[in-house]
Amino acid sequence: MELTLGQESVARTRKIVHVDMDAFYASVEQRDNPNYRGKPLVVGGSPNQRGVVAAASYEARKFGVHSAMPSVTAFAKCPGLIFVRPRFDVYREISTSIHAIFKRYSDLVEGVALDEAYLDVTENRQNIPYASTIARHIKTAIFQETQLTATAGVSINKFLAKMASGQNKPNGLTVILPEQAMSTTSRKRLRLCRTAAD
Repeated sequence: MELTLGQESVARTRKIVHVDMDAFYASVEQRDNPNYRGKPLVVGGSPNQRGVVAAASYEARKFGVHSAMPSVTAFAKCPGLIFVRPRFDVYREISTSIHAIFKRYSDLVEGVALDEAYLDVTENRQNIPYASTIARHIKTAIFQETQLTATAGVSINKFLAKMASGQNKPNGLTVILPEQAMSTTSRKRLRLCRTAAD
């Protein structure tokens, strides 16, 4: 499924969708406990036990809290932060349901983690001509069946599809068209060069 921009004749025919669940673990906990909804929450270990943040809700992210951050640091940034122990059995079960939705559209599914996957929908099971339409259908199905939101990115390869999915979270959909691919990649490289020079 990996393609390079140099493969012009092939790349322009590929249709890759990257689906990324929105704050997956934290969103599951907010879904299952109404008292957590709309509040800053992290899934992870307690700040009293040298825990680490596994996932942060969008309400917590506004305070600068993010995954892989020590829980004590997260609590310092947001004193009202709610800490919830992870329930990986629940997350895996939901992930299995989401992957079943993916399989309705493509046999070429590459799972990256419980909450993230790439789909090659160039030749898809439902003969839908537009990858963006498939992405919308998948997002709708995920919400209807799990009450969780996902963000999708669509492009000609995995790199650009992932870049697209990162531009409009949460619950977004971004398409990078073939004719935009080179300019988008050039802008990305320029940003990386500037970062390295700083």
